[in-house]
Amino acid sequence: MNRPAAYRWKNGGLEPIGALEDVYRTDLVALERQIDLITANIESFIETGFALDILLWGERGAGKSSIIKMVLTEYAEKGLRAVEFRQEDIADIHDLYAVIRKDPELRFLIYFDDISFDSDDILFRRFKSTIEGGLETKPANCIFTATSNMRHMVRESAADTEDIYDRDAANERTSLFARFGLSVGFYPVPKKDYLAIAEHYLNKLDVRDRIDWEREAENFAINRGGRSGRIAKQFAVWKLIESRASKDG
Repeated sequence: MNRPAAYRWKNGGLEPIGALEDVYRTDLVALERQIDLITANIESFIETGFALDILLWGERGAGKSSIIKMVLTEYAEKGLRAVEFRQEDIADIHDLYAVIRKDPELRFLIYFDDISFDSDDILFRRFKSTIEGGLETKPANCIFTATSNMRHMVRESAADTEDIYDRDAANERTSLFARFGLSVGFYPVPKKDYLAIAEHYLNKLDVRDRIDWEREAENFAINRGGRSGRIAKQFAVWKLIESRASKDG
């Protein structure tokens, strides 16, 4: 029996994630640079054990979590696993380490999804202190992987000044970012890429009614706050539903 590719940390143990979405490289349109960086790191991790902790930061719906699912789809057979771990559970990280050490032949991504803190959050200091390391070394067969809408993962409540205390606070914010040796940005989606993603899913869903679809896709994005890969896919599904509704009518 094949072992699950992904787990969540729950109640002090690993709970298998049974319904894991398969995501393929061909579905991640206009993300070639991000994919190349991340897969090169993952391949080094699997083959040599050397890799950098990964931060994927930037726009919502731009494909950050989809790339994590993609590397699991592609590399699970080579021993890659992911453990979804909540930032609120950071005090349990050493318990997770003990579990991971029991499977040295596997490679684990300790995955923090949509991570964020307030600048005065006590949890931020605890989290930063824990992942920066202490007396116990992080297992060699795991790396931290996080997604965030913000590069430094901290919501800033005020602009920086030249005050020494403000500079110290800024340094503390960036120190968490520096923990992740591979930082990969996801930026606002330009119109041509947005339309390319929408067209990819229109083709995949075999949507044939495409009269003036580019204008419709743009309006769809505007009504939902802007372009993204997620919105492009939603547009294609909406067109599929619309075409079915018109046939039924």
